Amino acid sequence: MATEASAAPSDARGVRLLPDDELVDMLHMLKLCRYFDERVEALYRQGRLPGAIYSGRGQEGTHVGTAWALRPEDSLFPTHRDLSAQLTKGLDLRRVMAQFWGRIDGYTRGRDGNSHIGDWQGNRTFTVMSHLPIAYPVAVGAALAYKLGGRDNVALAICGDGATSNGRWHEAINTSAVHRLPVVWVVNNNRFAYSTPNELEFAVATIAERAAAYGIPGVRVGGGDVLAVYEATHAAVERARAGEGPTLIESVSLRWRGHAGHDPAKYVPEEMLQQHVANDDPVRNFEEYLLTEGVITKEDVEQIERRVEAEFEEGYEFALASPFPEPGDATKGLWVEDGYWTSEPGRGGGTEAG
Repeated sequence: MATEASAAPSDARGVRLLPDDELVDMLHMLKLCRYFDERVEALYRQGRLPGAIYSGRGQEGTHVGTAWALRPEDSLFPTHRDLSAQLTKGLDLRRVMAQFWGRIDGYTRGRDGNSHIGDWQGNRTFTVMSHLPIAYPVAVGAALAYKLGGRDNVALAICGDGATSNGRWHEAINTSAVHRLPVVWVVNNNRFAYSTPNELEFAVATIAERAAAYGIPGVRVGGGDVLAVYEATHAAVERARAGEGPTLIESVSLRWRGHAGHDPAKYVPEEMLQQHVANDDPVRNFEEYLLTEGVITKEDVEQIERRVEAEFEEGYEFALASPFPEPGDATKGLWVEDGYWTSEPGRGGGTEAG
């Protein structure tokens, strides 16, 4: 039976799980992710950003809340839309922006664009793979390795609601349940798989209740409340770490933008979108919560916002100053034995697009 997560993070005594300074850090991350999404979209529409964009605006509560529950040594398996989770896990904003502009200081050294970012060695963030939910079976492999190796690491994988109709999703969850693997399954339920609404995706009322078929807990939580998402994920992560097996978390939200930059998302009813923006904005909701609780002041919020703007500008300047990869390096790094990924790359590619 799926359960609903509570709306505030607390332990059994009703005490907040996170200290005030960490709550402030969480607000900073939420605002950074929102600002990054807005600015990148603006640059894209101005023709100043190459490639495509996949917005996660309005879903930052899911991304930040889930990744916040992980330790540095735990592993995150995201999708192309989960950059906010990756930033929360520890990706360097400057290197992320260099990745977006195809520069040598990006995580793939200019070999890929903004859709496939990861830092497996540095932050245990697996590089995004396009064929969703292909990260789910890979997360099974990581979790199995942790269990066989006697390590207390946990793997956490994210996908959207549409990916739950793929056989790999069911196979991964079933395998993890049978072997009680240390993994947490997160479904970011956008309520539309591209343009297909939930009622045409599956016949059950919720995604979380599917967990019962595999003999694991299922939890449904509102993505507009980052603390509720964090609490549900924290419990699931610690359960997995203790050897009690996987948990399925359904975080319900609604993305404010379409599938990609080209998609106006006219299939989403305007009233539904406006209601979500008004009531389930995870950034505004969390800010108002901290203000009400006296954790921060209006001046603190303004300071955080100035810091976020400065961080973005620093990252943007870093990206444009980073050179493109040298053409002669195109065949390097195909095999780990050549040492390309552990050595300093050539920096003679220049900063002007050819």
